[in-house]
Order: sequence, then C-alpha cells, then structure tokens
Amino acid sequence: MVIRPSYSPDRKFGLQTDAKFGEMFSLTVQGVSEYRYDKSNNPKINLGFLKIQVTPEIYARAGRVPFPAYVISDYQKIGYTYTWVRPPVELYQFNPFTSVDGGDITWQTNIGNLNLKTTGFCGSYDDKGFARGSVTDFGARKIVGLSLVATQGSSIYRAFYTQFDVSSSNPAITAGLNQIRNGIAGLGLLPNPALADKLIVNGKRTTYMSLAYQYDPGNWFLVAEVGRNAGEDDLILHSTSGYVTVGYRLSDWTPYLMVATRKTDTDLSNPNPVAAALLASGNKAQSSYSGGLRWDFMKNFDLKFQVDQVKNADNSQGTLAAPTAAFQKGKSYTLITANLDFVF
Repeated sequence: MVIRPSYSPDRKFGLQTDAKFGEMFSLTVQGVSEYRYDKSNNPKINLGFLKIQVTPEIYARAGRVPFPAYVISDYQKIGYTYTWVRPPVELYQFNPFTSVDGGDITWQTNIGNLNLKTTGFCGSYDDKGFARGSVTDFGARKIVGLSLVATQGSSIYRAFYTQFDVSSSNPAITAGLNQIRNGIAGLGLLPNPALADKLIVNGKRTTYMSLAYQYDPGNWFLVAEVGRNAGEDDLILHSTSGYVTVGYRLSDWTPYLMVATRKTDTDLSNPNPVAAALLASGNKAQSSYSGGLRWDFMKNFDLKFQVDQVKNADNSQGTLAAPTAAFQKGKSYTLITANLDFVF
C-alpha cells in the first residue's frame, strides 16, 4: 500500500461581488484562486458579466457567463453550496471550461405549477490545462448551446446541448500526428497524412448533451446526471458518463452515497501503433463508489469527509491528470478527502 497525502488539488479561495444599477442593470465579478495545471494557485476571473433585466421574465448577460452544462453550473466553484467534497469527476471533467466569453439570454415563465427556464448562449473559451502528460492550450470557438430547466414541486428536470469547434495545442498530440503524417522509417511505418488529418482535433466540431434530475423534499435528496460527448472521429474520444447521489439530512449532519461511471465509446484499436497510442492516452474510462459525510457545524461553515473507491477501465488511467511512474492502468485506488468550506 502506498499513501500519498496532498493538500493542494481541492484548495480554492474566491471572492464575488454583485452590484446593482437601478432596477434594470447589475454587474457580477467572481475571482477564484485554485490549484492549476502549473502547480500554482494564480487567481483568475472565473465569471464577469453585465446583466440586463429586459422584462420580469427575460434577462440577458454579456461578458464571461456561466457554462450551463451541469446541475451546479452557476456555483461550481463554491464548494459550500453542494454536498460532495468535489463534483463527480467522471462527468464534470467532460468539458474543461466552466464559463463562456460571450453572452446568454434567459426566459422564465410559469405554466400552471411548472416553472420553465430556457437559456441560449454563444461565445468562445480559452485556457490552459494538463492533459496527456503535458500542458495543453485548450480553446473552443463558435460555441452555441441551449439549456432547459423545469421545476415542479420538489423535482427539477434539466436538458442541455452545446456544440463548438475545438482549438487545442498539445505537444504530445502534435508530435504523434507528425510521426503519423511523415512516417517512421526505422519502424517501417509509411507516411499516412490521411490518418493524421482524421485524428487532428483543431477545427473539428464537438457536441455535448446531458440530462439531469433532482428530487429534494427536504429531509433527503437525490441527484442524477448523465452526459455524452460526440462529434467527428478524432482524438477527442466519444464518451458517456453519469452519476447518482442520494443523501439524508439529520439536523446538521448529511451522510450521502454516490456511484459514478465514465465509458469510452470510441474504438481505441488502430493498426498504426502511434495512432493507437494517441487514442489510448485519451481514454479516461473509470467507475467509482463513494460515501461521505457533511457536517454544518456553524453558520456558513461545513466540514466534509469522503471516501472514493475508483476502478480504472482496462488500458485507462481514468481521470488522473499526472499519475506516478508506479501507476498501473486498469487498477483500483482509494481516495480519502477531508475539507473545510466556508462563505462570508
């Protein structure tokens, strides 16, 4: 057994300000300092937008607006607002962005006892991350999408769809595609520019869709969410992911259980060994079983404890960004986390 403690990955600190300018205009800015791809905690502006309340039912926002793909999209960086230690990575690592530089427009209405909220958005995104063993510039262009949220009593139903053109730069991918395109004489691999063009991700269209259901009558709750990304056949693998969480509130204590999974739908086999290696390096298939306990020990403070038993699929490193040299694909590991959340 190898135990590797860390105090960095889940640590974050944020500040948010909201200002109103009359009844029609408001401004929101959210800055977040969290553990990043370069092992720093350099702050960034996570959200920053001007909101215009056009009518009581319609508002528009412009700037850096939330990416409304998930149940907790509006408050994903505020750990105090959700029960888990962290959002389930099997689903929430599907798309590396949590915001869109552009704008959105939302219409809300009531139909009987049903409240319906519809949001359309568009824009772009640019950031850096760590993927396939190296720092990656990840961007998205021509982002368009639609979010539907219906609330009825204790139930909330969600549906989401987006599509965008990928703009990405990764040294490992670039080197591998060049080897495929030019061939490797020493290994007897002939040049194959057609295969390289098929696998390249820049400029390719990717889609993502999800469905979610929440039920919260007060003393207990259930959250279920499933998503799938697809698009053209390239190195962004098609995957299906989902989770189910159930918890029970006992005064200040909230025990909960969760099961989550991520399945790779793309065929990873390829007669070209370089292409096969590139496809395998993007495989994040895994499943996990989790149990946790949240204790709201005082106003605006909580302590959380969570145990995750994670099983990586065959030939997969799962959602680990930088596994150690001793890591073996397809194996299991246990992650134990304790953290403190507070808001002020």
